[in-house]
Amino acid sequence: MTGAQKNKLNIAMICDPIGPNKSGVVISTLRFSKLLKNKGHHVIFIGARLKEHKEHSYHDGVKAYRYRGLPVPKSGGWRLAFPTVKELKKVFQEEKINVVHILLPMSGAIVAIRAAKALNIKIVAHSHSQPENLFMDMPKIIQPTLGKIWNKWLAWVYSKAEIIIYPTKFGHEILHHLTEKDKPFVVVSNGVNIERYKPKDVEDFHSRFNIPKNTINIMYLGRLYPEKSLDTLIKAIPHILKKHQNIHVMLAGAGHVRPKLEKLVHDLNLKKYVTFLGLVSDEDKILTYNAGDIFVSPSFAELEGMTVLEAMACGKPVIVPDAPMNAARFFIDGNGFLFETQNHEDLAEKMLQLITNPDLLKKMGKVSFEKSKHYDIHKSVSLLEETYYSVLNK
Repeated sequence: MTGAQKNKLNIAMICDPIGPNKSGVVISTLRFSKLLKNKGHHVIFIGARLKEHKEHSYHDGVKAYRYRGLPVPKSGGWRLAFPTVKELKKVFQEEKINVVHILLPMSGAIVAIRAAKALNIKIVAHSHSQPENLFMDMPKIIQPTLGKIWNKWLAWVYSKAEIIIYPTKFGHEILHHLTEKDKPFVVVSNGVNIERYKPKDVEDFHSRFNIPKNTINIMYLGRLYPEKSLDTLIKAIPHILKKHQNIHVMLAGAGHVRPKLEKLVHDLNLKKYVTFLGLVSDEDKILTYNAGDIFVSPSFAELEGMTVLEAMACGKPVIVPDAPMNAARFFIDGNGFLFETQNHEDLAEKMLQLITNPDLLKKMGKVSFEKSKHYDIHKSVSLLEETYYSVLNK
């Protein structure tokens, strides 16, 4: 280890909607920053002013510099940040920033890149987005065009970075064509904190959320967005009920498709079997996983699948679609099932294999628990730390 590697770093993380937003990229940014801070590094956030945070604020002791912003429609509270180059140059100089880490390549990233280049600060770009996550609400006829525009934008961001971070090998496979052939890259999983996400007693969870105690509980946790394909899970319920009545489905999270999902539950006469938990606290997230018996993520677009990892760490079998743009399918290896994308009958059949076979359910849950240990977030943070040092020593 060289002298430069022994130094503690000053890191600026660029993530426009940083705050209480429950999207994967925000959660990952907050987790990484907290653990980097625990290792002695100094971290700051650059983001937009939010309803809850109109001025500069702190998250777990990490300062967030907040700037004027514009709301993103149907995003659950996202805002794009619009600082000036002058403002960010001043912050980077005062905070003695060594590395600018682009977590979300939105408007704030443009300014941060320009400010960093002007000050000769190293830039790291993180791959957290794909067109399938962004344009599902747009008319299908223009989705391919929007996807091409987005990829050109990503290519510009990546070209300004010293190195690209992908959360999975799959992420590299589908996005590396946007970079130069010799662009350095590293795969760093978003990881899971296995010290927190683990099997535990659910306390009074059932009574607080009015969940039946003596049922097989199927759970989903995440954003209620189109690409999550939650209508597939809801439509699978009647097929399960034909063979097994003692089930309940828990849907935790928020998003603009919730009214449509609630209407679907009503139209299928399933209100008795489905509970919308809404946004849950960090502690209740862990209890939600533990209160469930099977974790289902019908999403057909994931660059990794953080909630799948969390469910695995809590010892739950998982079921995900065998979708070409879903990296979570690579987690399945003796700990759950793949089903045909958006095929609710096939999903029902896979769930029934676990519902009707308690021994198999328990066995697959144990496999999930053991597999999750390979994704310990502390290993990811160490890799992230090594990536910063490699860029600075280049």
